[in-house]
Amino acid sequence: MADSSITIKKLTEHTGGEMRKGGYAEATIATYEKIWRMFLVYANRNGVEQYSSEFAHKFLQERFGTLDALPRNYTQAEYYRGVCRLDDFYVHGMISSKRPLCKRNYSYPPEYCDIVQVYLEKRKNAGLSRSRASSYALYLERFTMHMQITGIKSFGHLTAKNVQSFVEECAETYTASTVSGTIGCLRVFLAYLNEIGETALDLGCFLPKVRYASEDAIPSAFSADEVNKVLSCIDRCNPKGKRDYAMLMLAARLGMRASDIIGMVFQNLKWESSMIEFEQQKTGKSTSLPLLNDVGDAIIDYLKIRPQTDSKQVFLRMDPPFLPLANCSLYEITSNYMKRSEIHIPPGKKHGPHSLRHSLSSLLLENSVPLPIISGILSHSSSDTTKVYLKIDIRQLRECALPVPVIGAVGV
Repeated sequence: MADSSITIKKLTEHTGGEMRKGGYAEATIATYEKIWRMFLVYANRNGVEQYSSEFAHKFLQERFGTLDALPRNYTQAEYYRGVCRLDDFYVHGMISSKRPLCKRNYSYPPEYCDIVQVYLEKRKNAGLSRSRASSYALYLERFTMHMQITGIKSFGHLTAKNVQSFVEECAETYTASTVSGTIGCLRVFLAYLNEIGETALDLGCFLPKVRYASEDAIPSAFSADEVNKVLSCIDRCNPKGKRDYAMLMLAARLGMRASDIIGMVFQNLKWESSMIEFEQQKTGKSTSLPLLNDVGDAIIDYLKIRPQTDSKQVFLRMDPPFLPLANCSLYEITSNYMKRSEIHIPPGKKHGPHSLRHSLSSLLLENSVPLPIISGILSHSSSDTTKVYLKIDIRQLRECALPVPVIGAVGV
């Protein structure tokens, strides 16, 4: 669509009509129409009649201050969804996604944009995974924003001091893992800038060496009883519960990553051989896992009520439009059931889908499953990666404990 001459009033009418055709509830449409009226009042106050995505962003920014993160409360979420529906229909001529304006799109100041995008495309073509490419895009967005704020006009004006200043700022704001990832990304990017002649020196040489290993962190895992409580609290008498149960079973019983569950397509399911075969979103490697009976039953139970669409994705939204779930959906779903189950979640303990993957590893270790086999189940490239779970195997850690001599004993 993207008709620059369409008025905001006309766009709201068209969008409401499209939502009614798509089967949205009248109560939902009424909520959006209330927000659209507020948008119209704002537009009239600013003397704007025609719709534009930029003006929609301005409306949300002035009302809530920032678009850098997802909505922080219910009112914000309502406004974001309402305006995003308008923008979705304006750009695509159809209602195709839940929160397009809230989706994280990385942007770079114009003076650095072309070089960064060429670099990222080069890395993707060289085999950089989608997950890692997304991380690199984020790190470079932060770096170039820092350059712009500090008045650096081009990469050619960069100095070692500028680079070190950025890293120091990151160290004050982010975790050791994020700082380590940022430095690793910058080291390669700065070498690239030197290689193409944008900088006279390879400024990556001035980056500090930060030691961070994944084994430094202790995985967040729950006991088998706690995981069962989470699964048991899911209401499997309704369609959404059947879908959520199937997804959480894949995480809890097979240790699948959230991105692989959300991205699962029908070709992944091999009923004849009782296997699930998929390409890992994180690594791009092909993986096969046994389709356990209880997992298979959960998926079949969901497929019986799955919305009838042409989508290749297995897991869809249960309300129209019936589209694939967003990448963040499984985290929200898992977190909600964790809280509903009333299991104890200490402050700072992670309780998303990855914690179910950690919990499976813990359970396998408790049952004395060899580390190489656990590595295979979790699709780790090396048993060294899996060793981090040894920290949560309390039973075997107790066997490593040395006797503590009694204070004052002879010979001490």
